[in-house]
Amino acid sequence: MRNKAFNGLSLAGLSATFVGNGIGRFAYVALMPALIQAGWFSKSDASYLGVATLAGYLLGAPLAHYLTKMYSLRFLLRVAMLLCSMSYLACALQNKGLPWFYFWRTMAGVGGAMLMVLAAPAIVIQHREAIRGKVSGIIFSGIGLGAMASGTLIPLLISQSVAAAWLGMGTICLLLTILTWGAWGQEAPATAKAAAASLEPMSKKAKVAAFLVLLAYVLNAVGYLPHTLFWIDYIVRELKMPLAAGGFFWAVFGLGAAVGPLITGTLGDYFGFKRCLMACFLLKAMGVALPLFSSSPAALFLSSFLVGAFTPGIVAIISTYMLECVGAARHRKAWSAMTFSFAASQLLAGYFMAAASVNAASYRPLFLISAIALVFSALCIFLVNPKPEPSLELSLKGSH
Repeated sequence: MRNKAFNGLSLAGLSATFVGNGIGRFAYVALMPALIQAGWFSKSDASYLGVATLAGYLLGAPLAHYLTKMYSLRFLLRVAMLLCSMSYLACALQNKGLPWFYFWRTMAGVGGAMLMVLAAPAIVIQHREAIRGKVSGIIFSGIGLGAMASGTLIPLLISQSVAAAWLGMGTICLLLTILTWGAWGQEAPATAKAAAASLEPMSKKAKVAAFLVLLAYVLNAVGYLPHTLFWIDYIVRELKMPLAAGGFFWAVFGLGAAVGPLITGTLGDYFGFKRCLMACFLLKAMGVALPLFSSSPAALFLSSFLVGAFTPGIVAIISTYMLECVGAARHRKAWSAMTFSFAASQLLAGYFMAAASVNAASYRPLFLISAIALVFSALCIFLVNPKPEPSLELSLKGSH
């Protein structure tokens, strides 16, 4: 059992979320306005390509759980990181046709979901209970660091060409895949016990608690979508700001997302995950709602930072809170179910929002819908009254 939160294994987890979600999922948000302006895609096609990633995420969550029964975590994590890397490198080929891009954006979602489902539970359980919030924060800060990197680098790369931006993001992912290649072989093999862990038997109170946490997470998927699908397009094309301004505010989103999990994980360890989660959902709702009241640079900055901070910040502590509710033996399966439900929610809501945005005059109604969803997330957590299940520790040592 590890006593320090900051170590090679937690950094490997950070790299996994950096590649799978920070770049694999969120870099496309910064790319989207340039793809439209450069004539690669229409607004409609670019929006639905974003939804293709969500479809891949929906496929990847249950697939990850299923594949752990046949393959080691080492193998699956490496494949998922390679898949995310290839998804960007392959999209640098402009003339391949729309189905090519749909396929590779879907693969980015599959790889990102696999990394989300597999990496964190395998790593967190190998650390002392008192520091698991911090460890989770380190792992999920990779999402923000990836978003911050894409917001900073993509405007610079696009000044060369759109293809250069695709290649640049893919190269970064590939380098991190190579650097972490050995970490998984030593520290994170799958176990039959973990793969077979069941949500049964559980006390009635624990089942209700798990359902409420899952519902809060499902609503959270609706809550974060406008910022992670349309935020840069809203700033650049609706507010008529330059692409560099869009990149700046996306970098602010990334900065928030980089520090958010570290803050929420630490506060969760000290003040309890329930209280911390309620505060996070309400602050995130405030950030999502800010564009309804002001489009000033200060409001855009604060909105970017708050939503950025609590997008992965909530993921970090809600995963650990579910561990507290259902116990260690059931955590991976519970987290897989949460990731799948989150993916289904964001796919359905994302498809609706993409369709609504095509002919809508403004993105603002979407911000209102999402803010309301986040308030209901906070209410769900308020209603949770778990009797923590016995925390059956799993040994993840050994290799396949």
